Amino acid sequence: MANHSQLVGGSSAGRFVECPGSYAQIIALPPQPDSTSIFAEEGTFAHAVMDTLARKRKRSNTTNMRNDAEKLLGTKVYDREVTEKHLDELIHPAIDRLIELENRYHGGFKVAAVEARVRFPGVPAFGTADLLLVSNSHLLLVDYKFGVGVVTATYAEQDGERLNPQLLFYLTAARHTLPNLFKTGMRRPVVAIIQPRAEVQLTHTEVAPDEITQFEEDILRAVDLALGHNPPLHRGDHCKWCPAKTICPKWVGPIKELALLGKTPEQRREMASKELTPFGEYLSRAKTLATDLVEFTKELDAQLKAYLEDGGYVPGYTLQAKTKLRQWIDDDTVERALINLGFPDDAIWQRKLQTFKVADAAAKRLGVKIPDHLRVAPPTDETVVVRSDEAIAPIERPLLIDGFAASAARLSRKG
Repeated sequence: MANHSQLVGGSSAGRFVECPGSYAQIIALPPQPDSTSIFAEEGTFAHAVMDTLARKRKRSNTTNMRNDAEKLLGTKVYDREVTEKHLDELIHPAIDRLIELENRYHGGFKVAAVEARVRFPGVPAFGTADLLLVSNSHLLLVDYKFGVGVVTATYAEQDGERLNPQLLFYLTAARHTLPNLFKTGMRRPVVAIIQPRAEVQLTHTEVAPDEITQFEEDILRAVDLALGHNPPLHRGDHCKWCPAKTICPKWVGPIKELALLGKTPEQRREMASKELTPFGEYLSRAKTLATDLVEFTKELDAQLKAYLEDGGYVPGYTLQAKTKLRQWIDDDTVERALINLGFPDDAIWQRKLQTFKVADAAAKRLGVKIPDHLRVAPPTDETVVVRSDEAIAPIERPLLIDGFAASAARLSRKG
């Protein structure tokens, strides 16, 4: 299969609509080496297992994917053998959430397509839809995420909810590529994320046809801007995975500002106040710039490492083997040696409760539910600093000067 379009794809659609100029910044970068990780490889494996099960379901027209998954135990899929742990932590939860999703939309679904290569209308770009299911009333576009980063079908914003742009990209492309599945008035489209490692493993939403049309228009408008003269750059949350942050003026500019800010730091010359003060304004600006620097540094480190691993030369920096923490050679050898040294049993072994994840998997196997009261969040008096627009339960602290004044008044009355 050909590589996905460098112009726009499912994973970059949200950023591309918000920042058409990012395309010019990215193609200005030197070629980036392909990179992977053990988590990405595990995700590819889990996708391959789910694809195998869906294709079998399509051929046999059955829905008992759990039994089919059990039959894969011990067989090799993609690059590894399917184990009980894979089934407990990844495959069975994904199947259970898929069953839940189908039941939410009245059941009766059949597999329409697996790993469908879908082309976006009007531009040389395509994506891959993990699973398309159809019933008489609905079409489900399902996207599996097997990583630990939280991904949802919708995102909360100040003025309401925003649909996941990656899912909208796949849905728009699917409507263009497979129009027979989208007969007007026949099936209502639904997009869903199934993520076994997330706390909320299933998120989904119905999508109105005009939302698909609007998204198509947004992408086409962004293409015109991206390929035009001086395409606009906009900075925001969509920049998170953009590889061009190290050269983007919207990111490099604030780094220069931080350097200037550091030359003439504002000093605290007044008491804390609920009104805007020079020191409060300074803290806000400095914290925002420092946060930008952290993100900038992460991106710079990743590109520096990739460039060196690809054989490049960077003055003042080189690669070396990563230092790993030492570990016991193996349990039996260590146990015998420590017993010979006079260690008591409780100094060799420890007993502790399993993690939530392991316990949840066991509960599903046993067909029981762990009572909610067994898992509690400990109380805390500690606070952390977050952006005002990201605060879940903001805390308002009284001014210290008010506390001093109240104490002074009480003392005065006593006198």
